[in-house]
Amino acid sequence: MIKKIDIMGIGLDNYTVRESMRQVENYLSNDVLNTIENISMQMLIASETDPVLHNVISELDLSVIGEKEILKAADADSMQRVQETEQNDFSYEFYRRIERNKRSIFVLGQTEEDVQKVKAELQEAFPKLILAGEYALENCVGNLDAVINEMNATTPDVIVSILPSPLQEHFFAEHKDKMSATIWFGMGELGVHGKKHGLGSFVKNRLHLGRLKNSMNKYQDQEKSGEAE
Repeated sequence: MIKKIDIMGIGLDNYTVRESMRQVENYLSNDVLNTIENISMQMLIASETDPVLHNVISELDLSVIGEKEILKAADADSMQRVQETEQNDFSYEFYRRIERNKRSIFVLGQTEEDVQKVKAELQEAFPKLILAGEYALENCVGNLDAVINEMNATTPDVIVSILPSPLQEHFFAEHKDKMSATIWFGMGELGVHGKKHGLGSFVKNRLHLGRLKNSMNKYQDQEKSGEAE
């Protein structure tokens, strides 16, 4: 199984969930901020024109492929990885590991509604998970340093971001040096249970896959053109 796949110059990890959990255990035992994010097709497409988003994704300690269509686009769609991705196995095992290790999390979102929804889902699925605090950016008046101060005051082990991309990556890039936590988990908009179901989601995924393939072909043509020169 290919452990690293290249999408438009971005190296994405293609570890099994078991392999990823070994990485998470290592992160929990060190004293630096380790970065993990769920990666969607929309993020990869947007990274073409957003250098901050591109850099944050490229520099992640662990990138988690969040949609099976990315695996298909990269010809890395083994049965195991497709199944793990469809079932959102990484997130489940991640929170279970955090719960078992008695580590605390801080939920960061854009709206109060989003934050409370994710908190409720986490508390239902992982009743022993320690919630150190939460913050919705819509409640912040003035400087965003107030968000960082409140976050750090709760001394969380893990910062769980449910901010939409690319706001999530821009926030992280600007404030990462001020965060005192062990793991930044950019869960994004995939949610605790992963996939959004229904016909609308199916159509949107098909459109994103088409756009992603077009972007990949464009990138490959540019690379070949550069080599020819």
